[in-house]
Amino acid sequence: MQGQTARPEELLYHQGDVYFEALLQDIEAAATRIDLETYIFRIDSVGKRFVRALIRAAERGVRVRLLVDGVGLPFASQTLPQLFQGSPVEVRIYHPVPWFFWHWKYTSEDRPLFRKLIDWLINLNHRNHRKTCVIDNEIAWVGSLNICDCHLPVDQGGEGWRDTAVRVSKIATYPLTRAFEKAWHPYRLMPPFPAWRDYPFRLNYTRHRRRRLLRDLIRRIERAQNRLWITNAYFVPDRRLLQKLAQAAQRGIDVRILLPERSDVFFMPWTSSVFYGRLLRSGVKIYEYLPAILHAKTIIIDDWMTVGSSNLNYRSLLHDLEVDVVLQQTPSKQNLESQFSADLKNAREISLASYPPRPWWQRWCAMLVLTVERWL
Repeated sequence: MQGQTARPEELLYHQGDVYFEALLQDIEAAATRIDLETYIFRIDSVGKRFVRALIRAAERGVRVRLLVDGVGLPFASQTLPQLFQGSPVEVRIYHPVPWFFWHWKYTSEDRPLFRKLIDWLINLNHRNHRKTCVIDNEIAWVGSLNICDCHLPVDQGGEGWRDTAVRVSKIATYPLTRAFEKAWHPYRLMPPFPAWRDYPFRLNYTRHRRRRLLRDLIRRIERAQNRLWITNAYFVPDRRLLQKLAQAAQRGIDVRILLPERSDVFFMPWTSSVFYGRLLRSGVKIYEYLPAILHAKTIIIDDWMTVGSSNLNYRSLLHDLEVDVVLQQTPSKQNLESQFSADLKNAREISLASYPPRPWWQRWCAMLVLTVERWL
């Protein structure tokens, strides 16, 4: 298939409990294949449900593959692969950390230990940050939710994180399955990837694609006519992106950036606030989400909108594997727009006049962190 011709069906999810229930229903209904990749997979209430669902699917004849990042596998969940022993589920760990030596048998290739250590050193800063699930090559789930109960509402034992994900069906999922295969077999030669503009999936699996995707985003910011609304969890923009956001506001575009007031990465709000002054003076409106940790990653530029795993930081721009979906349908775009407006009602607007400076030690830590910004 050379391109995507039919318009896909899209369903957006903004609540972790509703998202997990719907994804588990699709897993239970899978007939032939499940490819699930996630940055974090915890053995908690949510993780255990997914373990059971994946095993059941594999036992009824579905080919099930689970790919988890080595750094994203929490210390308390290091035994995750062992939970699938004796089942047909295939488990692999993407770039395991070397001190968890028992994980090396879950890497993709049968390579000598010394070679694996060399590969790990080369790829130390290269992680798989995608959160996707492709089912029967017909349904694709993409978003910012890991497999862990922090995304659940507080009254269900979670932390109420604010995330966004999209379920896309009636679509050719080849780009996602091709990207999954490359991460599953990172050292295997594979045929060329499809043209990146032929599908709604924005994948950054090569250096060339990373540059093209960033240039495309920059051009869209430059050509914005009315609005530029961003929701982002880890906001550490490079200098060019920061400049383009400021310039967009200066020419009258409605630029709004929604960021977390507190984060699971404790220093991230301090670091993001370093950029507030430049943006606010340019006319950018900045908001901090108050009820819980904001973990969503969405962009609205006029009528062009994306949902996915990419942050506006160096990790996403330079290092980590990411994926976003460009929304195609009017109802899903209206849904995302409404959610952004609803989130602003639960946020405080930051201004140069009313926002007090952070304590000196937070500002000092932020500047120290920014000395290694390319790792953030």
